[in-house]
Amino acid sequence: MHIRKLSLLAGAAVALMSATQVHAQTSLLADGDFEAFASQVANGGYTTIQAGSSLGAWSVTGSSVDLIRNAYGAITDVSVDLAGTPGPGYISQTFNAVAGTTYTLAWDYFKNPPGAQLDVSFGGATTNYGVANGVTHATLDWTATTSGIQTVSFGTGSTSNQGPTVDNIMLTVSAVPEPQSLALLAAGLACLAWLTRRRKQP
Repeated sequence: MHIRKLSLLAGAAVALMSATQVHAQTSLLADGDFEAFASQVANGGYTTIQAGSSLGAWSVTGSSVDLIRNAYGAITDVSVDLAGTPGPGYISQTFNAVAGTTYTLAWDYFKNPPGAQLDVSFGGATTNYGVANGVTHATLDWTATTSGIQTVSFGTGSTSNQGPTVDNIMLTVSAVPEPQSLALLAAGLACLAWLTRRRKQP
């Protein structure tokens, strides 16, 4: 094979890999850093969000949650205290899962005294987290077996006014099903072949 053709193939492969990496870093959940709600809470204060309300794309259930800003266990500027005033409180958001795709849910959390258990629901299972003495980064991986709407939820059963705080929530694609990968590669090579034929035409 000519060097020029090899270079074109290499370029196509790099482009395909780059596209996959960009896609993997795009969060499937909106408003995961809560900074869009900065106008709703004073710096150093908190604002209670009652159940039945929403925080952008997040639905609030339980009793309430608190928006907190640079106080009360806030992580990065604006965060959410899941034990509102008072708890229990939960926030949830849905996404469209594709069978065979592996997803990674990542977030930061901190336990605000007196502390309460953090419950994270993802992929139909709930994982519990105990007291964190400092800001902690956590991840969960899940591979969808069927396609359809799935729910991500963060919450606490605490009835206190202070509980676990969460921030910087992201849901990304960490692995796509093999047929899709092959389809992308086939599309890239077909495009390359078409470009090559065009160049050979007088």
